[in-house]
Amino acid sequence: MESNTSTMHPNSTMNPGSGPRSNGVRTYEGLRRPDEKPNSGYEFDPRLIWVTIRRCWLWATPIGLALAALAAYGVYATFVPIYQATHLMEANQDFVVFRGVMPTSSNLAATEKQLITTDLVLDNVLTDPEIQATGHFVNMDDAKHSLRKNLGIGNAGTNSLLSISFKHPDPQTAALVCNKVTEAYLTQRDRLDSERVSNLESWLAPSIDLWKSEVQSHEKRVRELSKTALGFDPTQRVEGLENDLSILGSLRRDLANFIVEESVLEAKVAMHNAGIPDKTDIDVKLPELIIPEPTSAEIERFVSNDSTVKRHAARIAQQEAIVRSIEDRDMVRISRDYYNDLKSKIADTQKELDKAKEVARAKAADEIKSLATEVAQRERAAQIAQMQFSTKANMESNRKSEQEQLAALKAKRAIIQQEYDEEKARLEQHGGDAADLHFAQEDREIAVGILGQLNQRLAAIRTERRRGSGVHTLAAATVPTRPIEPMPTKNMAVAGAGAFAIPFLLGLLWEFRSQRICDAAALGSKDLAPVIGEVARIPTKVGVGKRQRVFEESIDTLRANLMLSKDTQGVRTIAIASSMSGEGKSSVASQLAISLAKACGKTVLLIDADLRSPDQHDIFGLEMGPGLAKVLSGEATFDEAVDRTLGDLVHVMPAGHMNMSPHRLLNASALRELLDDALAQYSYVVVDTAPVLAAGETLAVAAETDATLVCVMRDVSRTDTVVRSSRRLEAAGANVVGTVFSGVPYSNYAYRYGDYRYLSPKPRA
Repeated sequence: MESNTSTMHPNSTMNPGSGPRSNGVRTYEGLRRPDEKPNSGYEFDPRLIWVTIRRCWLWATPIGLALAALAAYGVYATFVPIYQATHLMEANQDFVVFRGVMPTSSNLAATEKQLITTDLVLDNVLTDPEIQATGHFVNMDDAKHSLRKNLGIGNAGTNSLLSISFKHPDPQTAALVCNKVTEAYLTQRDRLDSERVSNLESWLAPSIDLWKSEVQSHEKRVRELSKTALGFDPTQRVEGLENDLSILGSLRRDLANFIVEESVLEAKVAMHNAGIPDKTDIDVKLPELIIPEPTSAEIERFVSNDSTVKRHAARIAQQEAIVRSIEDRDMVRISRDYYNDLKSKIADTQKELDKAKEVARAKAADEIKSLATEVAQRERAAQIAQMQFSTKANMESNRKSEQEQLAALKAKRAIIQQEYDEEKARLEQHGGDAADLHFAQEDREIAVGILGQLNQRLAAIRTERRRGSGVHTLAAATVPTRPIEPMPTKNMAVAGAGAFAIPFLLGLLWEFRSQRICDAAALGSKDLAPVIGEVARIPTKVGVGKRQRVFEESIDTLRANLMLSKDTQGVRTIAIASSMSGEGKSSVASQLAISLAKACGKTVLLIDADLRSPDQHDIFGLEMGPGLAKVLSGEATFDEAVDRTLGDLVHVMPAGHMNMSPHRLLNASALRELLDDALAQYSYVVVDTAPVLAAGETLAVAAETDATLVCVMRDVSRTDTVVRSSRRLEAAGANVVGTVFSGVPYSNYAYRYGDYRYLSPKPRA
């Protein structure tokens, strides 16, 4: 148990007939750590949540259930079922003759989502007569936002399957929009694929023309060498070179294949470098902006924000404020001319204000539409820029990849070309004109082969393009028969849970604002006297049960901590105080007096100094009698006011009936004389006082006693009131030696301190 670290005044230990105790103010700065700052403001304690549930569940639960039912019903009543239609498509993996000529995407959802959600596709959908006939998509911008929000694009199990879905309260509209979006997307995809093939054809044409001229050149050289080679047997000289010529032929074939691939790649790279759009490029042609007419609220808002209108309105407000000030100070009679002049100026300014409003209202519609058009154009420009940036990034990535492939292909071709040139030079030294003729024929065959492959490539592209789009429909969207969610179970549960928590949140807010003390540990963080004891809750039925035993043990522990502490040794007069009523001070005072009497074996005097609302005579079932009030007023003696009917354990001095103000009765000299008389006959005197904040006379009583205990009731006392009452007691000179935390439940007290019962002797037979 934490002990009081402050030192008592030398005169605080009282003997019978001793003088009054010192009025030095007690402080607790020594109890605070050097690095700890004084507590300011409210701090949230997580334990407050459990306290709120424990204190508020009785009334918050039925209210929360009622609110939860209303919230769930509200969600159910406003629930609109949503239907989802899905269109399933697949990447076209088939081919007519040539496999791999037309590229197919490995992940349709990733590559096609950008095209599906562009304005080029959505605008075509929204302008469709069937879509317009539904009446759900009137405003173009809002309708486009709704389309993007409710449109779902994803893979259907595998990357080669693409699903386009649309959600809408009307199942017919959901299926119609889903199919129209797919139709517009396929139209744009066909257009882009056609443009790609056309561009590739246009860039392959120069290579085809080049190799046509190469074929003609090689044919001319063959004819010339054939004439030169007449008159000798070229077969004899060629037969010896068959093996070498076969090697050279193999090199030429490899070289021809590399030339064809290089020509195709060069066409693609040239196409990208020239800025010709590939399949990922999108020709964005946005429709004309449709700006709706401004509403009356928008016009009024524009008028109120007009600079001239605001200036006149501010001038009127300023003049009216001066007029109200003159009227409030009753200066109209003194400044009648100035007052009338202000009234006239207000009327003139009001006319100017009305005129300014008319001018602003006349130009409001055009200005609002102009601003709306500017904002829409900026948004559209940003969207186009984003699409162009994405397209450019894709083209740049493809261009770099193709350039890298072209560079690698050229490197391989250079190696083959070098081997071919070396082999050709060696054979030319041994083959003569026959070898030259053979080489010329080989060159012509190579040129013819390359030209044939280029033409074959072009024919393959044209042939495979006729098969159709790279994406085809597997299953068109049908009208859904069941909504996505037949009942809004999740939303009802969420709304019900939120509504159920509302009264508990209000209770938590109230508890946080009131800052009730729920645990003794909370007092340790305040600049207060240390907790000198925790008192269990008083059992409702007095007896020998466990709760009664634990309660008595807690009182005895409080008495032991008080009497055995170094700072409270020799204390004989003890005041029991509290901030407000209902905090257990009267119960603690009566039980502490009994515990002291049992411990010391001497009679203890209990004085009820709560003259306004006394309790001690009711606690012990005694008559009120003359009591403390008559003793202080001089109408009765000390012995006449003490009730000794309880025996030699505890004598009680009830409060008595007041006949004057308690502040006049409880003065310092009268209290000092009373306590001196009491200490002459009793070893200990316990004084039950009135609440500190409600009754100021308690400060005088506490100042004249040796020690003061401040009672704090669990879940009743508030932090701010306890701090204020402690400060008032200290300022009055009371020796606040500790805080008593009462009202602790039996289970909590037994868990923290245990339940150590006495062993009763068994009765003999």
